Amino acid sequence: MLNIHQKTLDKIKSYLKRQQKQVESQIKSLEKEDPVLSDGLAESPESGTESWSADVHARFVSMKNELLGLSKRITNSLTSLKKGTYGKCERCGKKIEVARLDALPTASLCLSCSKKTPSRTKR
Repeated sequence: MLNIHQKTLDKIKSYLKRQQKQVESQIKSLEKEDPVLSDGLAESPESGTESWSADVHARFVSMKNELLGLSKRITNSLTSLKKGTYGKCERCGKKIEVARLDALPTASLCLSCSKKTPSRTKR
């Protein structure tokens, strides 16, 4: 685990598990509130309802995709904690700064590699 104190690792692991539960709860909530998935407005005769419903659905899908991406990063971080590889940069193989991991527990790149990556894919 690249010389990260056990206390720090325990703190990060606990945080990641709590965050994973929150993300799963948020995904379920979005699925319940989505007007397309919940059929709450399926029989509405008002004009514009279908367009509004599609727009809201698109926003829900976007939010759900962001949450699914976060869930995957959390799972990957928890897996690397279990394997003993947590804190190793996926690109260069060097140690990820402890302060970075403390601030962003799902970080998979060291700060140097992160700066070289386009902003949409930084993690």
